[in-house]
Amino acid sequence: MSLRTRILLFLFVFALLPLLGAVAINLPLVLDRVELFYRQAFLQNLRADFQDLDTHLASRDEMLRLLAKLPEPGVVLGQDERVSEAQIARARLKYTEWINRILRDQLDIVDILFLDRNGILRFWLSRDPEDHRWQPTATPPHLPPAEVVKQALSAKTPLVVLAPVAIDEQAQDLSRAITLQILSPLGPSEGKPTYGVVAMTLDIGGLVRRDERTLWVHDDGRYLNVPGIVQREGSAFTDFPGLKERFASRKIVLWEGGDGRTVIWVPLLRTEGDRPLWVGRAVHEEPLEALRNALIVRVLAIIALLVLVIALVSTWVASRMERLGNRLLEGVRRVVEKGEPVKFEWRGSPELRQLGESLSRLSETHAHNLAELRDHARALEESNRYKSEFLANVSHELRTPLNSILLLSKLLLKESQGLSREQQEQLRVIHEASADLRTLIDDVLDLSRMEAGRLEPVIEEVALAPLLEEIHAQLAPQFHEKGLEFRVRTAADAPAQVQTDAHKLKQILKNFLSNALKFTERGGVVVELEAAQAPYAVALSVEDTGIGIPPEKQQAVFEAFQQADGSTRRRFGGTGLGLSISRELARVLCGEIRLRSRPGEGSRFTLLLPARCGEAAPGGTTEPREPPPTAPEPRPEPAPGADFNGVGVVLVETDIDRLLELSRLLESWNLEVTAAADEEELREAMEEGEVRWVLAAAGVVDWCVISAIVKGGAHGPFLLGLGEATPAEAACVDRILPLRPGSAELLKALGEVSSTEEENNDP
Repeated sequence: MSLRTRILLFLFVFALLPLLGAVAINLPLVLDRVELFYRQAFLQNLRADFQDLDTHLASRDEMLRLLAKLPEPGVVLGQDERVSEAQIARARLKYTEWINRILRDQLDIVDILFLDRNGILRFWLSRDPEDHRWQPTATPPHLPPAEVVKQALSAKTPLVVLAPVAIDEQAQDLSRAITLQILSPLGPSEGKPTYGVVAMTLDIGGLVRRDERTLWVHDDGRYLNVPGIVQREGSAFTDFPGLKERFASRKIVLWEGGDGRTVIWVPLLRTEGDRPLWVGRAVHEEPLEALRNALIVRVLAIIALLVLVIALVSTWVASRMERLGNRLLEGVRRVVEKGEPVKFEWRGSPELRQLGESLSRLSETHAHNLAELRDHARALEESNRYKSEFLANVSHELRTPLNSILLLSKLLLKESQGLSREQQEQLRVIHEASADLRTLIDDVLDLSRMEAGRLEPVIEEVALAPLLEEIHAQLAPQFHEKGLEFRVRTAADAPAQVQTDAHKLKQILKNFLSNALKFTERGGVVVELEAAQAPYAVALSVEDTGIGIPPEKQQAVFEAFQQADGSTRRRFGGTGLGLSISRELARVLCGEIRLRSRPGEGSRFTLLLPARCGEAAPGGTTEPREPPPTAPEPRPEPAPGADFNGVGVVLVETDIDRLLELSRLLESWNLEVTAAADEEELREAMEEGEVRWVLAAAGVVDWCVISAIVKGGAHGPFLLGLGEATPAEAACVDRILPLRPGSAELLKALGEVSSTEEENNDP
């Protein structure tokens, strides 16, 4: 896939995915909201159909309050013993004529009832269904529930109490099939105690008979069947599965059937027994479906247009980036492969032109440096050749006289009868020094061969146990002479032989043993042969009870001419080449050296080798070690908030972690912080902005030098030192502020400095 195609796909997907994600997330939400708004609007229309019931009841409340103020109510009730039966009859007749005059056209009012203070019906009037006149009847009308009457009798102020809707599906008179009674106390409206109740019975059956599409259902699922409406058989719970459980909530229910039907059910009226009368109205989904389809089509059209725009823009950007990338790759190839200086002349934004100029300068610098490196490499190669020739000549010239000195000194030591003891000791020193010098020359030559890559191994089958026994036999006298124990230990699962270079293997082990003999004063040395974990096959270890090596020096001992420290070289002697040569020899043998040591407890050098050289890659020289745990530097604890009103502060600090920590702390106190790492950056910060305080951490820079910079003007900023310093440095700052243990102390000190400045500036 070409670079242009990759860039095009990346830009296209990068721009398209957020768009598709936004549509996938928001479109279903929008459709749900639209559906919700539609159904809420439908519910509002449904409620509006029955809103006139509330208006009608409000007007009937006023009519009932008027009846509660009727003249001579006590006479109509017949509760006053001082009033005769004739007076009561005349009063009721007069009241009947009055009702016929004022309520003749109010056909929805069908009964008026008067109850005494004990809730007993004393007088009632009913409307004749034929001529609509009011007159007493022989049969009492339907009485309101006792709890509603009791509520009205207990009232101390004028009010209207609504009784549950009464439903009589057996009624012959349509006006009394569905009725609602409202009650008002007698007495409070006249400023008297309650002595009775007036009740008005209203015919609300018109609501039921208004719309044949509306379903009226009892709370137990039975359809409402009263005269004047369409009679329905069966149960709503059967016709609308799942409706029974939803009716139990006594809230508005949205029923959706599998056949696409949707019906809203509203608990509209409270009937006797505190059970609601439900009204259901079918929801027509056709307008909603049309709106949803139009919205989806519009969104898809917008997405398609945006996809086209994104594709065009992505193609244009990818083409430009491809041309720029090709020119950049070609230029870089010429710089890297041929070392030619390339001129990157790019047009466009200032950033792109600046990048081209920087790359041009970089290519020129690279070409110049490459030419110098080639010249230096040729000179270095020639120098290495001269060094090798010099070392070969020197080794030849030095070994001949050294061999003569060693031979003659050895002969003289054997025939030393005519020499004094002092002369014999001097002769022994000459012999040992010559031997050490020859060893040094051999080590330097070996190291030179290794650096030149001319040290090739001679691979052969090597029996490990005999090799160790041979080394033990050769070196045991030296250990016994020093009073040290020297043992060879072989594990049961150790390999018997490996394919390696026996001579180089002996040289490595002898170097280990030479160091062990040199640095061990008491105890002993153990050579151990055991199996190793993959990818190695065998582990050869030399463990001593000597002085040990500190962790921070364990890497340095493998460098040329290095020991653990300078004092050990002066005390024990040696050139420091043994371990460096051993490491290079281990790499030649496809192995590695690992070191485990602790000061005062001895050291263990382990040589790991594969079964055959070439089966394991050369490794490192020491085992990876965890750095010693250090106690974390205490951080400033949170301090109370403060506001220094944007005072300019220069913070002189080089430790990046502490710089970030203190910057966040000072900025939280509304200080304008500028960072500086040295004197030059401090000068630039003071020239660029208004600085009131300079905070310099101890140990970063010389406070006296900073003081000279800060106090250069007539009235320089306050110089504040963070931490502890010498008395001479402390004399150069205006004040020393604490940095530890908590930021509360720093905040307090800054507040005191601010107060001091204000006092000094106050005339």
